[in-house]
Amino acid sequence: FTFDEAVGQKPSILKSGKLDNVYYKKLWAALLSGKNWREEIINKRKNGELYIEEQSITPVFDDKNKLTNFVAIKQDISERKKAEKRLKSQSAALKSAANGIVITNIKGEIEWVNPAFTKLTGYSWRDVIGKNPRALNSGKHDKAFFENMWESILKGEVWHDEIINKKKNGELFYEEMTITPILNDEQEIIQFVAIKQDITERKRLEEIVIKAKERMEGELNVAKDIQMSMLPLIFPAFPQRKEVDLFASLIPAREVGGDFYDFYFLDENNICFVVGDVSGKGVPAALMMAVTKTLLKSQAGNDKSTASIMTHVNNEIAKDNTNYMFITVFMAILNTNTGELVYSNAGHNPSFIINHKSHATTKLADLHGPVVGAMEGMTYTETRLNINKDDIILAYTDGVTEAQNMNEELYSDAKFENLLEKGNYDSPETLTNLIIESVHEFEDGAEQFDDITVLALQYNENPYAAENYSISIKIENKLTEITSAIDHFESFGMEHNIPMAIVQKFNIAFDELLNNVISYGYDDEEKHTIDVEVELKGERLIITLIDDGIPFNPFINDPPDTMLSVEERGIGGLGVHIVKSLMDEYEYKRNADKNIITLVKFNINT
Repeated sequence: FTFDEAVGQKPSILKSGKLDNVYYKKLWAALLSGKNWREEIINKRKNGELYIEEQSITPVFDDKNKLTNFVAIKQDISERKKAEKRLKSQSAALKSAANGIVITNIKGEIEWVNPAFTKLTGYSWRDVIGKNPRALNSGKHDKAFFENMWESILKGEVWHDEIINKKKNGELFYEEMTITPILNDEQEIIQFVAIKQDITERKRLEEIVIKAKERMEGELNVAKDIQMSMLPLIFPAFPQRKEVDLFASLIPAREVGGDFYDFYFLDENNICFVVGDVSGKGVPAALMMAVTKTLLKSQAGNDKSTASIMTHVNNEIAKDNTNYMFITVFMAILNTNTGELVYSNAGHNPSFIINHKSHATTKLADLHGPVVGAMEGMTYTETRLNINKDDIILAYTDGVTEAQNMNEELYSDAKFENLLEKGNYDSPETLTNLIIESVHEFEDGAEQFDDITVLALQYNENPYAAENYSISIKIENKLTEITSAIDHFESFGMEHNIPMAIVQKFNIAFDELLNNVISYGYDDEEKHTIDVEVELKGERLIITLIDDGIPFNPFINDPPDTMLSVEERGIGGLGVHIVKSLMDEYEYKRNADKNIITLVKFNINT
């Protein structure tokens, strides 16, 4: 309102309607009685806008003490009231905050704390006002820790860290603390506000989680060691066998996984090798891998048909496969005499036969049945073919071709086949290493997507190249028959120029092992036949003893301690220990109802 608009009007033109008549009656009663009136009031501007004013009205008297006028001094306090309201809200928020709050001056002296601070530390505001927060110091942090803190906040930077402090009762606690410098209009630091959150329970839980994680990692590392120990890891795998050269590698994507490979001679002439991939990852896949690998090897000990082996193993796994896991498998058996390869592929990647010189590849793309473990009653088939001298058979898992780089591009079958045909390698080992290096180079730092397994076997013989001679000797289970077996063997040795030193070593083995079989191997008085098969294959002499006695592995016991006197030693064991020391290889296995002992000497003429 302008001067002209207001003069002559009553102040009621400012009334907002926010105050009732009682308020105004009280106001006028005070003024007319000569008293001053001071109050905050809500009024209304000419434009209808409400505002808050602080109003002071003073009565004016003449010299006869007669009330003549009123003087009202009015101050707009709308912004102040807003600020007060805001500060009141902020104060209430600070007081009710769950986190402890401390405000200090530039010297670090405490000016204000909220109730949460008291609850956290045990110190009331009376205990700490004017004091330094160092009363909370636990002694668990060195001088450099606090120097770093002060250096940061005195530069105007926000400092945030975890700290161990001490409560009033001496109890230590973890807190997460943020200290924020408060600046004035001149950008000078005038205060510090510290927000303190108790994280003792969180740290305790973190400790539990860390210990559990460490324990789990430790257990997984043990599981990894156990799993890897189940794989043949020593190369060259068969240093005395010149017929084949073999190398394999498995790179798990996690501590444990579902890929596996295996290889072993089924007898003197047939080597079995297998590569598999269990669906899924982690511990369940690793357990299934162990079961599958064991079943395959166990069945292969009694069967040289990959189709039959796969059919049997599939039925065993499928009938108890409550988790519906499955396994892709490539299994092959190579006859090192003839070069015949029999193989079955159960839903696995196609393997390759690679010409050693030209690197031309033949893809073994045929499938012989579905993945193992999916359904009982499946009948698998097999393929038979002959390979040539120096050919390499390569098997692998899809961790190779499905490896991904940072752009989520796949390594691909095409890139893999191109590597096989144009890559620089000259042996199973260099081929295996080349494949793994190529995959890792392609990944270029990307996380390994799946287990990577590669197995390569090279056939080094010309089929039928080695001269093979054999005899089969049959004797009854009588001690007097041992001499007959030895005589036949010595005649075979003379006929084929086997050195007498080698013959004598086998004679010792005959005498010890046949004596054990005849004396202790039968639990009846019936007549039994013991087969003694002798095979001379090049520079290798193989003796196989087959009996139908009770199951017994003569090689399982520890050797006797020859440092003890005869009286102190246990009974038996020395003869078998001598046999083991005379042979380059020895093996026992139970096949159906037969005990089969195989003895081997290499390089008999050198």
